[in-house]
Amino acid sequence: MEPIIKLENVNFWYDKGKPIEYHALNNVTFQINKGEYVAFFGSSGSGKSTLLYLIAGIEQGQEGKILINGRDISSLTKQELAIYRQIGVGMIFQQFNLIASLTVLQNITFPMMFLGAAQERADAEAMELLKRVNLEQYAHRFPTELSGGQQQRVSIARALANNPPIIVADEPLGNLDSANAQAILELLKELNEKDNRTVIMVTHEAWSLRDVERIFYIKDGLVTGGEPAKTNASQGALTKHLYGQLNPELSENQLAAHTLAELLLRGYPAEEVARSETFLAARLDGKMSKDEFDVLLSRPWKDGGVGLLKHRADRITTWVEGITEEKKTLHDAYRELEGNPEAPLHDDIEKLKVWLLEDYKGKWTELQDTQFVEVIAERIKGTIPADGFIQILNTPRSKSGLGFSIHTAHRIAEKFDLILNGKTKPEVNVAAA
Repeated sequence: MEPIIKLENVNFWYDKGKPIEYHALNNVTFQINKGEYVAFFGSSGSGKSTLLYLIAGIEQGQEGKILINGRDISSLTKQELAIYRQIGVGMIFQQFNLIASLTVLQNITFPMMFLGAAQERADAEAMELLKRVNLEQYAHRFPTELSGGQQQRVSIARALANNPPIIVADEPLGNLDSANAQAILELLKELNEKDNRTVIMVTHEAWSLRDVERIFYIKDGLVTGGEPAKTNASQGALTKHLYGQLNPELSENQLAAHTLAELLLRGYPAEEVARSETFLAARLDGKMSKDEFDVLLSRPWKDGGVGLLKHRADRITTWVEGITEEKKTLHDAYRELEGNPEAPLHDDIEKLKVWLLEDYKGKWTELQDTQFVEVIAERIKGTIPADGFIQILNTPRSKSGLGFSIHTAHRIAEKFDLILNGKTKPEVNVAAA
């Protein structure tokens, strides 16, 4: 069978020729047949997203060949690439990448209008796509009025807008809770099995590979494998196998620390995951006490900790103690975590945002919402001190602050301190955010 996608000796650098040059992909060669569902499995920063961006034509090849249906897209003009991105491939992003100023319907019709489709026809086809993802009732809402799971379903509908034969998904579950993640996996499976589309997913989460046919491993820009997925393996065994294949040099405890860090800090930046992995390895090796481990997880990032919320740090400590005290085996821990993966940082922040603003009656803009989320994340990590947090809240919007009164700013900051000190935690529905 002639492959629909074939890469031959592909190399790619960021900032090539500069002092900060980074070799993101190293002599990558593989092929994918039409109608396959494959995954590229690797840790954050391994080159997975770069690989997808090359296949999707978002980045242009530098060395080697990227053949789509036998045509090297590395040699396409900018205009030809723009057309390819609209009709040749549909892209699903971790961050959704919806246009906030457009309605849900307009986000889906936008790729059709780019190709000159009539408005009436584009609207009708977009509504059919929304029905397919069970969101037709939200057609005239804006993305910020939807939950994370709903936004990702909109992004899938948008990816299907011009009926592309290839769907590429870049960590599509990274910002979703367990229920929404399972729903997105079902949609990807349907696109492959019912539509016979070629589906390519990149992920660092072993539990998300349940439906794929083949798995490639990617580490430090190198791609290996392409082996059939072990669909008959239990979840715990699959996790250990996958991470073991990716990291054959690690000892048992190092592999356990690496795997647990990826599972327990799902959705967190690579730096937090890596630092947590170091602490996990020390705890599993008995080189760190339970209390020391718990303190380091919740200690601010700038002070050498991970900067987790206290209630999440305590939960992770409990998990690890269950292993170190042999209350559960690593196999059982993997299986339990994969069956109910931890909510990502995105969900923690959404809960915090809703809880902190539950008594606020003033006007609230999309820009404020974006700024507030960023400030919350930095405060959690400890890069913004308590007084700096209050100052940002109280600074007028005209000076890039959030524009709260000094009284409201102090009230929000005091509530936040309760969270950071582990004295309470918000209990709200993320979908209401």
